[in-house]
Amino acid sequence: MMLKPEVVLALEREQRVCEMAIDRLEERSRPFEQQYGWSTDQFLRKFNDGEIGDDKSFFLWYALAEAIFDWRKTCDSLKDLLASAELVSA
Repeated sequence: MMLKPEVVLALEREQRVCEMAIDRLEERSRPFEQQYGWSTDQFLRKFNDGEIGDDKSFFLWYALAEAIFDWRKTCDSLKDLLASAELVSA
């Protein structure tokens, strides 16, 4: 895909925003991982399989995990787009 340099710069900036959002959300998930002794991925499996209760903290952790998943999808899409991009001369 042919993209202008300024478009590539904007996409790279958005990719950095995604990475920062993921980092921040993962930081907010760490206390739950430490408290319960599960990774966020393990928690999601248990939560989705109905193996754990419906404690209020589980719903917050679930929201964080879903947000991480959404941001990762966006970040991966941007990486794919940037990897296939060709610069157009201005």
